[in-house]
Amino acid sequence: MEQLDKRQRLFESARNLFLEQGFKKTNVAAITERAEVAVGTFYKYFASKEQIFFEVYQAENERAKRLIVSQINLDQSPKEVINQFLKSMIQTSEENPILSEWYRNTEISQIIMEHIQEPDIWQNSYVYSFLIENIKRWRETGQFRKDIELDTIIALFNALVVVDNRKEDIGSQHYPQVLELLAEMIVDGLSTET
Repeated sequence: MEQLDKRQRLFESARNLFLEQGFKKTNVAAITERAEVAVGTFYKYFASKEQIFFEVYQAENERAKRLIVSQINLDQSPKEVINQFLKSMIQTSEENPILSEWYRNTEISQIIMEHIQEPDIWQNSYVYSFLIENIKRWRETGQFRKDIELDTIIALFNALVVVDNRKEDIGSQHYPQVLELLAEMIVDGLSTET
């Protein structure tokens, strides 16, 4: 029990420091000092500052997405649901110091990308489940085309993740609008409403 407590204290200390001062200004010594554990204890649980940041980032990202999804009015059209989700996620990512590291810090983007390459990390997310559930619902209610295989529809939305992961290539000044336009075009192409 005490081991989980130390790991949790390190995690919470890191989260708070990343929120307060960002990735670059936070170091392992500050994390352990705030958690009231020895520096050596940190390395029992985490290989590096980068690893703990990734875990904090993932938890923060998942928390933000759950909150956003809980506030979406699912009675809207598919286009409005997807648009509302993307706009809220972009706004939250800009406002949250931990999430904004993905956009501001190339080093952090690379660290996150390395971890995201792990098999099934995207498919095991809450948003992925939310998306699949709604795609199925939109197909059943006749809002999405049925002549396109479900796997193909999912692949179209997965393309948005690829765009998200290649934001540097697109350019940060264009990224939010490109993501929103692509999502809109995908939904328009799948929609049965004219």
